[in-house]
Amino acid sequence: MRSLYRHPLAAVGGSIIVAGSVALALLMARDFTAHTENPYRSLITFFGLPALIFLGLILFLIAIRIQVVAARRRGEQVHFALRIEPTDPRYMRNLWLFLGLSVFGILSVGFIGFKGYEATESVAFCGETCHEVMEPEFVTHQNSPHARVECVECHIGPGASYFVKSKIDGLRQVWAVTFDTFGRPLEGPFQLRPARETCEECHWPESFFGSKVTTATYYSLDEENSPWSIVLLLDIGKESRTADPSGIHWHMLTENVVEYIATDAERQEIPWVRVTRTDGSIGLYTKPGQFIPQLNDPDVEIRNFDCLDCHNRPSHIFEQPSDAINVAMASGRLASDLPHLKRAALTLLLDDYADRDTAHREIDQGLMVYYQRSDPDVATHRAGEIQAAAQALVDIYDSNFFPEMKTDFRARVNNSGHRSSPGCFRCHDGTMSDAAGNTITNDCNSCHVILGLGEGANPEALETNLTGVEFEHLGTIGDQWKTRLCSDCHANFQGF
Repeated sequence: MRSLYRHPLAAVGGSIIVAGSVALALLMARDFTAHTENPYRSLITFFGLPALIFLGLILFLIAIRIQVVAARRRGEQVHFALRIEPTDPRYMRNLWLFLGLSVFGILSVGFIGFKGYEATESVAFCGETCHEVMEPEFVTHQNSPHARVECVECHIGPGASYFVKSKIDGLRQVWAVTFDTFGRPLEGPFQLRPARETCEECHWPESFFGSKVTTATYYSLDEENSPWSIVLLLDIGKESRTADPSGIHWHMLTENVVEYIATDAERQEIPWVRVTRTDGSIGLYTKPGQFIPQLNDPDVEIRNFDCLDCHNRPSHIFEQPSDAINVAMASGRLASDLPHLKRAALTLLLDDYADRDTAHREIDQGLMVYYQRSDPDVATHRAGEIQAAAQALVDIYDSNFFPEMKTDFRARVNNSGHRSSPGCFRCHDGTMSDAAGNTITNDCNSCHVILGLGEGANPEALETNLTGVEFEHLGTIGDQWKTRLCSDCHANFQGF
């Protein structure tokens, strides 16, 4: 009969088992009492630590095997027992080794595990652990209104079912990154849980009302980069307690239920809408000439309309180059009096670059080369402003373009609004009607009123009218804007 701890490898394996078990117990308690679910945090607890314990068990079994083989070579048969042998120096040496390593392991694994556990809750972990893969989402999140909201708050949220789904999906993502089988650009998470379980944890539905004045300044593609400003009153919505709720958030302010069917993954093609009203009546709206899926088809999803159907990019906003240039000019980061700067900047930003370093070099040098060829006098006397403009364009590029992942505004449609993508007009295009010929409105004034518009870079200097003024489109398109969608011309791939 001999003790299990007569071999030093048994002491090492046993200490790993003890340290891992203590850390597992502590982190399990922390995980079960956490207010939010985190797949990475739980990955350490339920996969990392059990793997460590299993490693200790393997080492322990190897130690037993070594002792058994050695005994058989001597013609002995060994029976092990968990007992202390204080008279055996070899045993006592390994026992103290076991105790010392156990204490050290508990302290180190506990500290490292807890710090790692905390790290997995951070946005930086989600965005930077797989740097190339998640860089577009991480950078745009840092520049978004939700920069202080942790990824897991929206992508997972509370609840056991989504916790389990996140574990399964996390394993798929780890496999894809390890073996480089992920797409470029990444496929969007179209199956996010309903907004009522995530967005509305902070954005209280009963507060979705009121009006909001917004201003914007646009710069033309002419030599002077001519500024044009607009003052817009957005009708967010009347209070749900009023008799006639209206406005942009009408869909959310009433007890009416809006459902729809999309025929594409990005939900841009919507041929069927159903509105169940509070009085029990039902309105079915379809688009003429479009295929309507069978409602009893199990593969057809009838989706309840919620926040994410318009605000589909609340935290990962890839700005259109023209919009980013407009803001930079309005703020003075781009000298708006540099001739043809808007056109040159758009050309440089929209060019295809193999990687980020190439983009930096081509943009930085390209703007100066443009002026050296088109206007040498400007290139000579305003070189400092041109260089500052080039750096501003590089900053815009770094915030919105990710060539390694083939991701930019062209790969990420934004449904909030209707200028560069159909957005609102996916349903409100004036063609979707019911059997009686009633259409879903596309009256501009149902969502916003133009208070003032005109030339100049200062919206506050415009003459305004609270009853609204008629929209006038820049250029020579006449009244085409009344019969065509904005996105027909301002297509997402054009960046303007």
